[in-house]
Amino acid sequence: MLFSLSILFSFLVCNSIPFDLIRLTWDHYQIFYIFLYYFVLSLPFLFAGLTVSFAITVASVEVNKIYFSDLFGAGVGAMLSVFIFLPNGDKGVILIISFVALLASFLFSIKQSLIFKGILLFFMLTEIMLFAVSPSWLGFRISPFKALPLALHYPNAKSLLTKWNAISRIDVIDSPAVRFAPGLSLLYTKALPSQLGVSVDGEELVAITSFKGPKDPSLEFLSFLPSSLAYLLSQKPEVLLIDPKGGLDILSAFYFDARKIRVIESNPLFVKTLRNELANFSNHLYHKKNITLQIANNRSALKKEKGIFDLIVFPLTEVFGSSGTGLFGFRENYLYTVESFTSILNRLSPEGLISMNFYLLPPPRQELKAIATWIEALEKQDKNPSRHIIVLRSWGTISIFIKNSPFEKKDIHILKSFAEKYCFDLVYYPGIIPEEANIWNKFDNPIYFNLITQILSSSPRKEFYKNYLFRISPPSDNRPFFFNFFKLNKIKATYFALGKKWLPFLQGELLIPLLFIQSVMIAILMIGLPLVVFQKKVQKPERKYMRTFGYFCFIGMAYMFIEITLIQKFILFLEHPLYSISVVIFSLLFSSSLGSFFSASVLKVNLAKNLRFILIICSVVIFSYLLIWPIFSNLFLGSSLYFKLFLTFVFIFPLGFLMGFPFPTGIRLLKNFNKKWISWAWATNAFSSVVNSIFALFIAFLGGYNLVWMLGACGYLFASFFLGFSNHRHKANT
Repeated sequence: MLFSLSILFSFLVCNSIPFDLIRLTWDHYQIFYIFLYYFVLSLPFLFAGLTVSFAITVASVEVNKIYFSDLFGAGVGAMLSVFIFLPNGDKGVILIISFVALLASFLFSIKQSLIFKGILLFFMLTEIMLFAVSPSWLGFRISPFKALPLALHYPNAKSLLTKWNAISRIDVIDSPAVRFAPGLSLLYTKALPSQLGVSVDGEELVAITSFKGPKDPSLEFLSFLPSSLAYLLSQKPEVLLIDPKGGLDILSAFYFDARKIRVIESNPLFVKTLRNELANFSNHLYHKKNITLQIANNRSALKKEKGIFDLIVFPLTEVFGSSGTGLFGFRENYLYTVESFTSILNRLSPEGLISMNFYLLPPPRQELKAIATWIEALEKQDKNPSRHIIVLRSWGTISIFIKNSPFEKKDIHILKSFAEKYCFDLVYYPGIIPEEANIWNKFDNPIYFNLITQILSSSPRKEFYKNYLFRISPPSDNRPFFFNFFKLNKIKATYFALGKKWLPFLQGELLIPLLFIQSVMIAILMIGLPLVVFQKKVQKPERKYMRTFGYFCFIGMAYMFIEITLIQKFILFLEHPLYSISVVIFSLLFSSSLGSFFSASVLKVNLAKNLRFILIICSVVIFSYLLIWPIFSNLFLGSSLYFKLFLTFVFIFPLGFLMGFPFPTGIRLLKNFNKKWISWAWATNAFSSVVNSIFALFIAFLGGYNLVWMLGACGYLFASFFLGFSNHRHKANT
């Protein structure tokens, strides 16, 4: 019951705490709020942990069934999380979760007094009434520094619509802030057409432009955008647009008379909003005859796509993109990897073109990393990258164009004429000389020209990657962190390069090691300190204690390493992070719960010996999965989503079943040795899972997810050497 009530309590308190990461720059009291967050958010997990700990301690003989129920419930909960926002948006989520916990309390209360049952009934009816009324204070508080609140703070701004689906929240707003024309030439002096903003999760803000027809004079501004060069180099092309979110990319293709327009959009709610509520405003853009739409993850859709295109356009959609840090290092992005770029090159016609645009975020990093990735993809196809790349810069954006065949003299002539007409700066083209760069929008020196020519020069390239301030070496599917730019050995130089601002480090991947250090300190405090007192009290041999600690620590580490890696690898396969998280966790926990349930009957006698055998088998199976995965993913990546959901479950089940054996069997061994240690073993396993979930990401940054996977296999192998905590090593155990 306390678990249920603390869920609602912790949400309400945290929702009212005025904490914001951005405010740490000037408000040092935010540090206090962080610790308050920790305390308040820990309460539900404290009561949930106590519930399970009490159960496995009191009924340790039935630990396999209790652990089965715990894992099975967690797996079902992970799957249901996909649908939890659908009934009532953010105002119903916390109530649903709390109500489920009240139902659990009701099952425990069957033999309790009528008074206790009456209290439970009162709380349940109260939550049902709150769900029906949906008061505003149940809605999530959004940081005032996110794009949506910032746009709504403009004069006369107003919110028009809010919608939810399983993967996102969509807000439609009318605000003077929504004026989207990235890199617009300064020679354009007319007003932009009317635009509405559409925010995704309160963060990404894109613009939907109103127009009357393809020849609407108000659309003239599209010709003044640096991205329009693509339509001069490729006349009336067949176009593939990747995640345009109804923005200028679709409108530009329509305006420049593209023969066919193929759109890949990953968010179905966005498409639904454009086709329904915003259909009249956008002149029914998604209903045009020459525009076809595929709703799917970009990489999965590209795998299914059989067509060949004259132009493929990467997205640049964020209205406030130029004001961001561009340093979201622990967000995976499978679109911007060598494997992805290589597959996209295969979708081009012989004279086909790729268009990619970035905001200028000095010091240069994302544009350099993109070019480095294209270079490797081109070299994989035995092409000379220096002949296939041109780069153009405006006052606020940089545009990269990749051609399947080498750029010819006529292409370069078009480029030069376009740049001179709209006062854009040439950065690179085959044969460029330094005097042609940095003319209109001047830096102190032609920094972009200098850097890009160094990357294109093959001999010092690796040395350049090593010495450059940011990490710009090409990302891969094994390390899909395109926005992972920080280098640990250049923190000081990066700090000064970013204007002595340390906030970007907290927004970037360096947050991970800080969280890891912090979690280890808390683990030592919460486990180590009580253990010192506990060990003195029970006066047991130190070797037994270390073996117990090592065993439950290693199986917690191994389980979490495998789970984290599976989630990341299936993001690409299942087309969205939420689908991957829910389906992978469900499949893993469900299969592990069955493994736990049958562990007692399978292992039966000689428990320690049989468990050691299972741990070794588990390690071997994990290593073998590393070899099977590339074949499995390449074979089925282009299949339908529902079929892939089924395949995910089948793929994970054998592994998860084996991974369900070690914990309940270890508890049964520990019961025979010292039952008082069971709750401590449970805590050790839980803390190991928490700490290593963070450590897994840190390892992935440095060595990739395949390394995390192999360490997970080694974790089960190492655990087999720590089974000596039982006094029953040479006889049957039950």
